[in-house]
Amino acid sequence: MATTQFLVCLSLLFSCIFAYPAADYLTKQNFTSPTENEIFWFPNENGELVPAFLKGGPPKASLDAIEDDVEFWLYKNGQQPGVLIRPDCSDCLGNYVSGAPLVVISHGFSGDHLGFGDPYRNALSRLPGSTNVVFINWSKLAAAPWYETAANNVEPVGLYTARLLNFLIQRGLTSVNLIHFIGHSLGSHVANYAGMGLSGGKIGRISALDPALPLFGVREDHQRIDPTDASFVVVLHTAMGTLLDGGLAFTEPRGHADFYPNSGKNQPGCGVDAFGACSHGRANDFFVESIGSQSAFSSCKCNNWDEYSSGRCLCLDQEYMGWSTPSSARGLFYLRTNANPPYGQG
Repeated sequence: MATTQFLVCLSLLFSCIFAYPAADYLTKQNFTSPTENEIFWFPNENGELVPAFLKGGPPKASLDAIEDDVEFWLYKNGQQPGVLIRPDCSDCLGNYVSGAPLVVISHGFSGDHLGFGDPYRNALSRLPGSTNVVFINWSKLAAAPWYETAANNVEPVGLYTARLLNFLIQRGLTSVNLIHFIGHSLGSHVANYAGMGLSGGKIGRISALDPALPLFGVREDHQRIDPTDASFVVVLHTAMGTLLDGGLAFTEPRGHADFYPNSGKNQPGCGVDAFGACSHGRANDFFVESIGSQSAFSSCKCNNWDEYSSGRCLCLDQEYMGWSTPSSARGLFYLRTNANPPYGQG
């Protein structure tokens, strides 16, 4: 019976491979065949489950030859049309507002900057003043089913992003304290390398949204998001746990301030949440909502969820989760959300 179930699952996995064709650079490479315990499912940025292999796939991309595989799309105030920019290209920056805040956003596994980025663009376009919004499109290097390849590619993608940021700083268009990097899932670890590669100081802020756990749980801190990556690192946990218990993201604190809405997993409204797909995406939903409603997600500093849910926390220290979390926030914060939009209860 077990053998039959495995064969059925394996058949489904390989059928899904053809539904998610990889980039040319992926299909031209040799890869090793996965075994039973190296296969799992991971949600893409649309919440759809795609096959993911913990081993096998093309080698890590070379930083010296990454230009064709990574795009940077600049949106003034989050508004269309976007402009394709790149490091060392002064003629590409006509749309950039010098001295305005810079928001850099990265998708995760099997994502791209389009559908994933639309809610962010809409929310950021309604902010007062000018904001430079740059979306990193590394979909060629994050394509399903090669999760191990995508996980390894966060390093060259992050370092290449740092090259762009250093270029903007050297041109006098921005400074480290004006940069806010928002990364979801694997994008959180892209932020790690972007911070490591920055010259002249630390990124002002990183918002790590449900940082991906598979393969990163055993890595050193310099290979994954941690508090040293920016002057302020804030983390949202929404699908925490290991693959064995239906989780996809870190449980342990990874920032200066870590927020655990609804305990950090099994988000309300997600129902039977296969592989944590819906809960994983809630980190984006909450953060996008917080941009337009900055006091929507009031949270309580507490030691753990049990103390919070049982009313044993005095909640003397409260902070807002999301866009408006102050850089002075430190510690673990808990809150409840609604099952449907608007999610915030503030």
